[in-house]
Amino acid sequence: MTLSAFLLASPFLLAPQTGPRHDVLTAAELAARSGIGRLEADGSWSLAPGERAVLAVTAPQPFRSFGAFWRGGFAAATTRLVRNDGSTSPVSPLVRNDDLTAGARGPGAAAPTGAIVGALHHGYGGDSHAVVLTVTGPARLRDLALVWVPGAGEGARRPAPPPFPGAAGYPKPFVYDRGSWGADPPQCGYSYWSVDHVAIHHTASASEYWSTSWSECAANVKATQSYHMYVNGWCDIGYHYLVCVHGDLFEGRGGGDDVVGAHDAYNLGSMAISCMGYFHPPYSQTLTPAMEDAIAELGAWKCDQKGIDPLGASWYDGYGGVVANVYGHRDVRSTSCPGDQAYARLDAIRQAIAARLNGGGGQVVLDTDQLHLLGAWSLGSSSSDKYGPDYRWTSTGTGSRLVAWWEPDVPSAGWYDVYLWWPQGWNRNPQTLVGARTPSGLTTTTVDQQHDGGRWNLIGTWWLPQGRLSKVGVANDGPAGWVVVADALRLVKR
Repeated sequence: MTLSAFLLASPFLLAPQTGPRHDVLTAAELAARSGIGRLEADGSWSLAPGERAVLAVTAPQPFRSFGAFWRGGFAAATTRLVRNDGSTSPVSPLVRNDDLTAGARGPGAAAPTGAIVGALHHGYGGDSHAVVLTVTGPARLRDLALVWVPGAGEGARRPAPPPFPGAAGYPKPFVYDRGSWGADPPQCGYSYWSVDHVAIHHTASASEYWSTSWSECAANVKATQSYHMYVNGWCDIGYHYLVCVHGDLFEGRGGGDDVVGAHDAYNLGSMAISCMGYFHPPYSQTLTPAMEDAIAELGAWKCDQKGIDPLGASWYDGYGGVVANVYGHRDVRSTSCPGDQAYARLDAIRQAIAARLNGGGGQVVLDTDQLHLLGAWSLGSSSSDKYGPDYRWTSTGTGSRLVAWWEPDVPSAGWYDVYLWWPQGWNRNPQTLVGARTPSGLTTTTVDQQHDGGRWNLIGTWWLPQGRLSKVGVANDGPAGWVVVADALRLVKR
């Protein structure tokens, strides 16, 4: 069958969807399927420089995510998924995942020791039934295994955050638990070691950066767990936490605080946060402000809980040496992880964590008890994802501007990250007007209060003078039919 006919053909009747599976293409099969290249004396398949081999492979089951592992190497390779409706995903480079390639194999691992493990590719918009690979020489492969990971969780509804706990110390940001993304149970018992370092990774999956919804991110986390458990034979997902491009935080490895992960080959005493994307060539994706904010929030909670200096360095038990307390994977192992783009932001992340832990000198938090109100604002308390005991709300389209604002006592003049907290809801104004008035003028923006409730949302970075000279708040501008909420304000000095 020609490639064009293959792409237009209806998918075969496939076996019922189960867990991940893989097909190993031997050197002889690679040569036969592609019709190009040579079989060498050592049994490997080779391509000369510039030669290109195209392989179209039908999967044994429907799949959402695709991975690969291989023994040997090639100059370049690309992949595209063929969906069940005949459409194809964007062409993407087939690149290695250093975290998995260098990771120890566990019992039942599909990938043999010494194999290079590729990054995951996720398909959006429905299951796929085949993949088209293009390999460019020079290449020399002993074999190539294609991993089919079935879909789970895409289309799931985002769970509502719990009530704000108001706990002592720096609060833990809201994290979507394992149940929200449908985690499989671990295949072995957990071990524990007190955390004194925070490790920053990337998942090395560029398609995760292209997600457009919470449910797609949740499905990607589930696929990552399946890939870790199936390909490397780990008992669970390796990372403790994962942060998606939208800033949502997901619980990774189960077991709670101080559970030992599987992420940098040392692991004892470190908590791994993995950025969902590929922040290194050939993709060179960049951390979004929402991702950096989520990492800083999670890091501040852990550093406060464990007494870790985010700007310092200390003995890392697993590594057996002194390492920065907030470090990148490449600081302890020869790897590109977490990618050049993410690694370049580590100092900024450390500073952001330190700013959050700087007490009253760098942070101001105001709840509804310090709100000033113009017009009729109702008192609400029914939303479970509110900050503190209550919030204020009013309707849009009233014919007159209603404003709720805070007048923070800014400890020192400077640039401040400005955050708002609101309880989300279907009737919230998707274009809520937010403003900051200082002696130098008015700065405004809009936020979507239908989404991202139950957490601190970064609104902007604004210059604020010292003292009570600034007003920050929300207004009820907009067409009738929506509700605007004023709940809590936080300022963090840069």
